[in-house]
Amino acid sequence: MASAGRDRTNIASGYAFEDAYGYGRAVRVGDHVFVSGTTARAPHLEADAYGQLTAAIATVAAALDQAGAALRHVVRTVIYVRDLADVDLIARAHREAFGDSPPASTLVQVAALTPASAVVEIEATAIIHD
Repeated sequence: MASAGRDRTNIASGYAFEDAYGYGRAVRVGDHVFVSGTTARAPHLEADAYGQLTAAIATVAAALDQAGAALRHVVRTVIYVRDLADVDLIARAHREAFGDSPPASTLVQVAALTPASAVVEIEATAIIHD
């Protein structure tokens, strides 16, 4: 965790794209945590949309943990999907991860993701409320 100001903390996960593209995995400002768009990483990129989203959510959960938050604090997600035929798999993974604390959510179809083998990406916003 690296601090970039009195009320702002940048969280890195060590993913090569973070340095290459100049972004952090997450940023905490006060009680708010903003987690960057997150895809699965190898070897999970060979999985279906359910497996990829489950792996991506685990990365999101790790970033939240570093920021002092948890999945129960997530109030909004945005999910980017290449193929709308995967929506049931994506919904299942999202529902299982957020359980009794479902966040507001938006699903957006996109033409491509990075890396090219990714079929789904998730970003999250959390507010630490307890």
